[in-house]
Order: sequence, then C-alpha cells, then structure tokens
Amino acid sequence: MAANSYAMVVWRTEHSLLTVEDLASAAGLNSDAVETFLRFGLIEPCLRTGSCPLFQESSVERLQRIQRLRHDLGVNFAGVAVILEMTERIENLQAELDFLRGRLELVD
Repeated sequence: MAANSYAMVVWRTEHSLLTVEDLASAAGLNSDAVETFLRFGLIEPCLRTGSCPLFQESSVERLQRIQRLRHDLGVNFAGVAVILEMTERIENLQAELDFLRGRLELVD
C-alpha cells in the first residue's frame, strides 16, 4: 500500500498536479475554502484518483480570481460562476480572433 501511495505522489509531481491541500496552500487558502469552491463547481479537478481530486497548476490562478471576486467585490457564488464563465468565453474569443488575424496576415 505504501508503495502505491509513493508511486502516486511521484506521478502527481511529475505531471504538476495538485491535491486539495497543495492547491489551498499555493493559493493562500485553507482546504475548507477549496472544498467549498469545489462543491459549488467553481473549480473542477482534471483527474480523480479514488476520493482524491487532482488539479492543474492553473487552478491556483482561478482560485485567486475567485477570492478576489468574493472578498474584494462581495460577489456571491452564483455571480462568481457567471463572471468566470464570461471571462473564459472572452479569453477564448480573443485567442480565436488573434489566430484568425494571424491567418489573414499569412494570406496577404
């Protein structure tokens, strides 16, 4: 059992995946706050190993955004979800626009 646990830690580290505790520590939060955000669907694990969700490093930035919205602006969980979704849509549209502009420059 200990060998499996060690192998999981090595694999998780090699793939830069964070546990709830790692994520909370990296974002400057406690694990309970991360669990709450997880329950509300504000963050999603990229992988689940049994009962242990694992997160990408980019989740740290997302948690910091959530914290800023919640504490600095007083936005409720539903509002945070909408703001994050709209922000992601805008970022995706901007990336697509940049890509299309680049393709257009190749044609000229």
